[in-house]
Amino acid sequence: MNERQLFYPARAISERESTHALLNCIIREYAIPGGYLAHHWPECRHGLMVAPAEGVYPLAIHWPDGLALFITVDRCSALGAHRYLSPLYMKRPDETDWCVFSMGQHVTTLLATLTGLEGVRNDELATQISDSLETMTEIVQARHQAGSPLLDYVASEQGLWFGHPSHPAPKARHWPNDTDRDAVTPEHQAQCALYQFAVPKRGLEVVVNGLDEALIIDSVGRQHQARAGEVVISMHPVQAALFKQAPAVQALLASGTLRDLGASGRRASPTASLRTWYVDQQPFFIKGSLNLRVTNCVRKNAWYELEGTLVIDRVLQTLVAENDPALARLRLAREPAVLWWAPPEVEEGQRRWFMEQTGIILRENFCLREGRHRCVLTATLVARNVDGNALLDDFLPRHRQGGAGQYALNWFSAYLETLLAPVLVLFFRYGVVLEPHLQNCVLIHDQGQPRDMLLRDFEGIKLVDGQGTRWMDADIPGHVRDAMTYSRAQGWRRVVYCLLINHLSEAVLALSWNRPALAPALWAQVREHLVEVRSTLGETEAPELDALLDGASLPCKTNLKVRLMAGADREAGYVDLPSPWAMEVACA
Repeated sequence: MNERQLFYPARAISERESTHALLNCIIREYAIPGGYLAHHWPECRHGLMVAPAEGVYPLAIHWPDGLALFITVDRCSALGAHRYLSPLYMKRPDETDWCVFSMGQHVTTLLATLTGLEGVRNDELATQISDSLETMTEIVQARHQAGSPLLDYVASEQGLWFGHPSHPAPKARHWPNDTDRDAVTPEHQAQCALYQFAVPKRGLEVVVNGLDEALIIDSVGRQHQARAGEVVISMHPVQAALFKQAPAVQALLASGTLRDLGASGRRASPTASLRTWYVDQQPFFIKGSLNLRVTNCVRKNAWYELEGTLVIDRVLQTLVAENDPALARLRLAREPAVLWWAPPEVEEGQRRWFMEQTGIILRENFCLREGRHRCVLTATLVARNVDGNALLDDFLPRHRQGGAGQYALNWFSAYLETLLAPVLVLFFRYGVVLEPHLQNCVLIHDQGQPRDMLLRDFEGIKLVDGQGTRWMDADIPGHVRDAMTYSRAQGWRRVVYCLLINHLSEAVLALSWNRPALAPALWAQVREHLVEVRSTLGETEAPELDALLDGASLPCKTNLKVRLMAGADREAGYVDLPSPWAMEVACA
């Protein structure tokens, strides 16, 4: 880090947010499904520095091994979406008094309990949580006096200071030790020149959907630096350093087959994903590989994703051309081109390795069309600032008619109109499984008023077997088809988790942050809009939506459990959470 004046609360703020993120996972993945959670004050309150008061509710978790947790919250939520009001207290089986421990002690004790519960020990998870905390502290130290992260699109991409609110290690990043983090960390408002290599045209693969190949080549590097028979491609600076460490690459550089052009590319701003770059006034974002672990996954452009990106782009363009009125509020950030380079003479395994190292996905720069100041990443929109307050309160227009609560209801209704119908109609009518989670959605607004919802990043989009795969071209290779196909049950779990748990539960929490009594009315609005979507679908079969409206449980992805098991993110399972409309939560 560069030298800065120390902001001493940075550590405390980061511990608070990290603890809350871990607690959110515990509540949703274990306490609610396992029946360990109760909204009751403990009989023995020795050590508790909190007392019953109006608007203060107890939340206790009693584990099978005797460990107990206690915290106060602002509401009793069936989905485990609360504003935490007190520190987290813990009482171990051999103790009589409640105590507030350091975050490290909380983590050690909780992971020991989870190990006993699951029969699996993963010491690396504690390291990931610690790494995330350190990164978060650096971010708060660097940004505590920064301007609003909701000023424009780039500010929102670089303003997600605390990350996923239900993730045990939301800011875990395994940067190499010599990384200049200030230069590549989005939360530091980074902007830097992309790293460039000149590669032979022989071995270059460019695949496009209806675009001029010359435009694509120009977008991936400064082509005036290319010699005859070469093309210049860009990389993340850290990816370039990792790439150059490979013996095969060193041999190609030594022979002159590849030329190292250094940090000579266009200046670009890293977005929240770390590996996608915004290049001002250019037609495309550049999504490249980053072969290091971020949270739990290596962030590379896998070979099958490179091959499948244009398939999804074509399918979605076909469906948009249907002019279905239910999709009128949906905007898509197209991904109409991919590019990679590999030596033509290498065997298939090496070809795929080079493909994943050099592969680039070009994403439409929707800011040119929609306006950079009209776009905001929804994950940041519903997040909190360093003071622990909802950013959304400052985003909503100041001139509110009918009071703050009524304005929030009206605003949320407009927001839901942009989101629910497009996502659900694409699933039920066309068999397309979108991932409308907070980090994939961009709200397009007019002075704060919701107008449209833009879905970006096609990486996780799938097609339901049969209903959705019919939109694919017949000649799609089998391995690409398989990688892009979900069963209907898989697709529904993914859609409803992203939509209701990941996205709308956080939106409801943000809108009711200072008025928790508003939450039931906000959830009632969600149900009303779901009823409207069901009416729009008409005779289209939608038994899953019917069950949801009848009070069926909601699937919640197990972000903590999969990391405890040291599994890949795609291996995460689901637990059931109660419907926000069908269950009364008792508080005492």
